[in-house]
Amino acid sequence: MLARTVILLIIVSQLGCAPAKNAPVKPLAFTSFPVLEYHLIGRPEGRWQRTPENFRADLEWLQANNYYPLNLRDILDGFGAVPAGKRPVVLTFDDSSAGQFRYLPDGKLDPESAVGMLKAFHDRYPADWPLRGTFFVLMETSSPDRNLFGQPESVAKKLRQLTEWGMELGCHTYSHDRLDRVSPAAAKRSLDRSLAVLAKFSGRPIVSLSLPLGKFPTDRTVIERFKLVAEVAGGMNPVNYDPLQVKRIQAMDSEWQRFFKRAAK
Repeated sequence: MLARTVILLIIVSQLGCAPAKNAPVKPLAFTSFPVLEYHLIGRPEGRWQRTPENFRADLEWLQANNYYPLNLRDILDGFGAVPAGKRPVVLTFDDSSAGQFRYLPDGKLDPESAVGMLKAFHDRYPADWPLRGTFFVLMETSSPDRNLFGQPESVAKKLRQLTEWGMELGCHTYSHDRLDRVSPAAAKRSLDRSLAVLAKFSGRPIVSLSLPLGKFPTDRTVIERFKLVAEVAGGMNPVNYDPLQVKRIQAMDSEWQRFFKRAAK
């Protein structure tokens, strides 16, 4: 048996082949995993907005059903970080609105912002719920509330804080640009500008991209620099997922029912 293993390794080496980086290296107790997609956090509940109450309920439901949070970038290393008996889930946040990350006038973290609720939930369940979340950030749009979380005086502090707490910054283009409607040169310029801003504040390389409206550029070589590309929809991902077409589930009641059989309140 040992001789056969050695021979196989030699053959693989000579062929220059290796297992896919995202391939599981051990038997897993799950065959798929969800990447949840949030946008606005606020009131009332709507197509693109989740209330603080419902967001907290989402976290409670996930924790009670043995889900374990990862950043999107973490799935590149397989699922070895997921404890036995748990299933992975990735929480993603598009458009960097103030409701996702807000400081109150006294400088404290807003407990009804997404980051405030994630921090409180982590503090409540430190072993079962590490502080993870992938934030796809915009820099310059017609809506000031969605430019780098809507508080210009706190941009540097917020972006550094997310990384220091263990969460992930991701690219969403500079101005929510439809990559299918601009030239490859314009698409590249938008991504370059976004990455330049993020690189100043993140202590790690930016490896994840969320496609605005899920639209790919006409020339896909423009996005080859990214190791993970997130779409807008698609459902569950198999454990042998395609890193350049990561499916997501929009976090609204109808999708919770469809993919998790979770009844709306």
